[in-house]
Amino acid sequence: MKIAIEEALRICEKYGTEEIPLVMLKDVYLRHGGQVLQVSAGMRFDPSQYELFVASQVNEIDVVFTERLFAKLATNFPARYRLPIGQKSIIEMDRLLEQIDGANAMTKRKRHVVVLDELYQKNSQGALEVVLPYGTELTYKEWNTVKQKLSRNAVINYRIDETGVIVFSLLDAQNPKYPQKFMQFTEVVSLLVEGKNLGISLAPDFYPESDVYTINESGKLLTTYNDKKVGLILVVDDEINDEYKRVLAQVKAFDRYAKMLFIKKFDPAQKLEILKSIKQAYAQFLWQED
Repeated sequence: MKIAIEEALRICEKYGTEEIPLVMLKDVYLRHGGQVLQVSAGMRFDPSQYELFVASQVNEIDVVFTERLFAKLATNFPARYRLPIGQKSIIEMDRLLEQIDGANAMTKRKRHVVVLDELYQKNSQGALEVVLPYGTELTYKEWNTVKQKLSRNAVINYRIDETGVIVFSLLDAQNPKYPQKFMQFTEVVSLLVEGKNLGISLAPDFYPESDVYTINESGKLLTTYNDKKVGLILVVDDEINDEYKRVLAQVKAFDRYAKMLFIKKFDPAQKLEILKSIKQAYAQFLWQED
C-alpha cells in the first residue's frame, strides 16, 4: 500500500520499527551526495533516512499491507484511512458489486466499493506482487478479472464511497423566525460533530470533523451532494416550502437512491433519539432495497 513519507515517519516515531515494521514492497532509489542509495524491496523503512527521502523527492513509499499497520494508520490519520463498514467473501462481493452495477445503471450518481485490504501473490522469483491494491474502487467488470487470482477463502474489508452528511436549511435573515431557525440548524450540526461523545457514531467510516457539510443556499445542494459523494441530506426546518420541494426533487432526479431525513423540530432533551434516527437513515443503502 502507498503511504506518505510523513505518515511513515509518524508511525515509526510513535510505535517503533519493531512493533510496526514498514516493509518496502518496491525498490526506492535515493540520492546521497554523489551516490545513489538503493532501498530494496523487503527492507524496512528506516526513519533515520527520512531527510534522504525528502531530498530525493520521494513523497510516498509502497509498503506491505498488514492489519496492524492499517489499524495504526486509521488511528492517526482517520480522515485518510477510513475504517471498513464490513467484509465480504468472494461470493458475497460478487453479489454486492452486481447490485451496485445495476444501481449505477439507473442513476447519474455512481457508487463504488472501496477495497480496504491489499492482496498479494508471489511471482516466480518469490517476490510479492499486488493482485488487489489497497484503495481500489472496484467495478463489476474489474472484479470479474481480479477474483480469478484470489484464494477462494479470501475475505475483503471494504467501504462504499458514500460518506458524509449535508445539513440543509434555507436561512433568510429577513424571516422573523430566523433566530430560532439558525439556532436549530447549528444544534443539529453540533449534534453530528459531537455524536461520538454521546456514544453514537453514524458509521465506522464516518469522520465528523470533515464529513459534515452545511448548506443554506439551494443552488449549492446538488453540486455538494455529488462532488462530496454525500450519504445523507438532513433538511432542518419547521416547514417545507416550494423551494425546498424544487431543489430536493432536483437531487432525486439526479440520484433516485438519495437519502433524505427531515428534522422539523430539534428538542435538546431528545437529542439521543434524534441521533439514533439519523444513524438509522445513514446506514441504509436504498440501492440494495430496490
